[in-house]
Amino acid sequence: MSERSVMPAPPVAGDPYAVSAPPVTDDGSADLLAIAEALRVVARRSAGNGGRPPLEELVLATREQISTASTVSVTVLRSGRFRTEASTDEVALRADALQYEIGSGPCVDAVLDDSIYVTQDVALDGRWAQWGRRVSREVGLRSVLAYRLAMLDDVGTIAALNVYSDRVGAFDDRDLGTGLVLATHGSLLVTAQLARDKAENLLKAMESNREIGMAMGILMQRHQLDRDQAFAVLRVASQDSNRKLADIAREVADTGILAIKRWPVSAAHQPSSH
Repeated sequence: MSERSVMPAPPVAGDPYAVSAPPVTDDGSADLLAIAEALRVVARRSAGNGGRPPLEELVLATREQISTASTVSVTVLRSGRFRTEASTDEVALRADALQYEIGSGPCVDAVLDDSIYVTQDVALDGRWAQWGRRVSREVGLRSVLAYRLAMLDDVGTIAALNVYSDRVGAFDDRDLGTGLVLATHGSLLVTAQLARDKAENLLKAMESNREIGMAMGILMQRHQLDRDQAFAVLRVASQDSNRKLADIAREVADTGILAIKRWPVSAAHQPSSH
């Protein structure tokens, strides 16, 4: 793996990667209160019904809390494929897609390297030269913050919070800290969403299995088939009609009728339609 700077370097004149600290005008309590309120709103809306999905609330809150952010997204790596799960607009989608296409970029590398990446001018940053030239030319983005999200219980999925700006040198240390707080909260949201997705998929699978079992029972009783033969009949009907096996089973369970072009060799010969 090539050497890369994963945290911002101390401010150096002319350094395109440097993050300079802003003038200290207060103790930061106002910033913390604003972030806390933003997270409270995100959590409340995410828990409600009929609102935006949790990750959409997160990217909108991030853009609001980091004033120099132009666009924000969340990248998820699952089963070897990158996907943008939420974004504030099409600009973020395009910036992400370019990284997936090239296979490199601050957001992709934050996911793969378990790091925080910052660049103050993508057009001059040699770490992602190809992506930086294209994203600055095609969508006008110049600065990036990218945070890997710490997933709590899903080792098969990795995510990142991506913050983009159309300004050179857009992000200071306060922005970096704000993004880190939001990314930590984002980790909880992504984990919760994955848990909900798993639960929904499990319920769907259970429902499909129930209907397949009912359909098999109907075929076994009506045509004197055993379990293996009944399942083979459903499978062949699915293949020949180019329909999902679960859909075929649901139809049989609802109507008691199976339209089939051919019976499998393992089943006794039956008329073409029952």
